Amino acid sequence: MPIGYPYSGMSVLVVDENLEEIKPGEAGELLMTGPQRSLGYWRDPEKTAAAFIVPPGKKDIYYRTGDRVRRPVGNEPMVYLGRMDTQIQVLGHRVELGEVEAVLREAAETDVAIALGWPVTESGANGVVGFLKKSNMSVREIMSRIGKRLPDYMLPKQLHTLDAFPLNSNGKVDRKALLNTLGDQL
Repeated sequence: MPIGYPYSGMSVLVVDENLEEIKPGEAGELLMTGPQRSLGYWRDPEKTAAAFIVPPGKKDIYYRTGDRVRRPVGNEPMVYLGRMDTQIQVLGHRVELGEVEAVLREAAETDVAIALGWPVTESGANGVVGFLKKSNMSVREIMSRIGKRLPDYMLPKQLHTLDAFPLNSNGKVDRKALLNTLGDQL
């Protein structure tokens, strides 16, 4: 999804896991600095030190947004790909769970879809499991639709339909609670 351009006076970088700027067209984490950047997290120096950093070769402090974006080519807008914390490794492949969720939502014609790595391994996960708001479509039909759009390693091994999603204290879908429902399923 295109997210546009930085505000006037803001400077952005799109970096890899070593905080090195990546080439145009590649995906990485969005870092931002400028007059709108805060000084840190209130009374949380540990969190501040992790999120407010000086990238290699730079002098300014940048904020690590945790957003995964595609670095623009030429005058194109930045494209939002999802959160860094929802990217996992599945059988040696990088999988952006937000991308799987977007395909699930579209295929199931629903507004809520969650993808989780499962079963969890030391290096990521052995596969993906999907959760959808109940739909008039069958799971078989949804799987057929997403099978045309995603490579095999990104396809959910299981697809669960729910009447309602568990919510956390912030009112967002509680991914940990969903993982807990898988508990002994392998």
